[in-house]
Amino acid sequence: MEYDLHIHTSRYSGCSAIDPVEALRRAAAVGLSGIALTEHGIRWKDGEIADLIAQAGVNDLVVLPGQEVACYSKTGRLQGEFLVFGYPSSLGSNRSVETVIEMVHEREGVVLAAHPFKRHDTGHGYYGSGDATSDYALDGLEVEHPSYDAEGRAKAAALAAQMGIAGIGCSDAHDIRSIGICRTVFQSRITGIGELCAALREGRVSALSAIHRECR
Repeated sequence: MEYDLHIHTSRYSGCSAIDPVEALRRAAAVGLSGIALTEHGIRWKDGEIADLIAQAGVNDLVVLPGQEVACYSKTGRLQGEFLVFGYPSSLGSNRSVETVIEMVHEREGVVLAAHPFKRHDTGHGYYGSGDATSDYALDGLEVEHPSYDAEGRAKAAALAAQMGIAGIGCSDAHDIRSIGICRTVFQSRITGIGELCAALREGRVSALSAIHRECR
């Protein structure tokens, strides 16, 4: 099963141009088995997702709620952005990554580093957790991302292997054409958030990129 676990829509992410109904239709059209909606600090309610599936008419597509959380240290330093699955409510973006991990793990959810090695626009450092990623008790990280350069991809893959955690592929889509360009491939059937979290926690995944035409 191939999933895109990092998609933003215009419903809850002001930076996205993707209509949520069209996001589901696009995901089905490009052959995805499922997607996760990961708005910035906001978790879609289960009832909203059920309505969305009905509106889109894609009953065979699995749609799961997640969120992308920006985390800050106690001194206000940005620690990076992190994908959260399995937490029942919106987390916002005002907590430390250590606090978020503790809260999510208490609910048997998972936390993964979003684009930890995406180069900052200034050319200095990363728009993500970067080399500090290994300091956190994470369950995985994005090893395939459209904004990675060759060095970023290599560092992400090496770190996931070193930490023994899941390496996933995600589009981080803000434009509908990006949906599915990078994917996470699951070894088993995923139909709910519990199965998703278990597979990620156990590392039963690989990452696929349409850009680089290879799996990790």
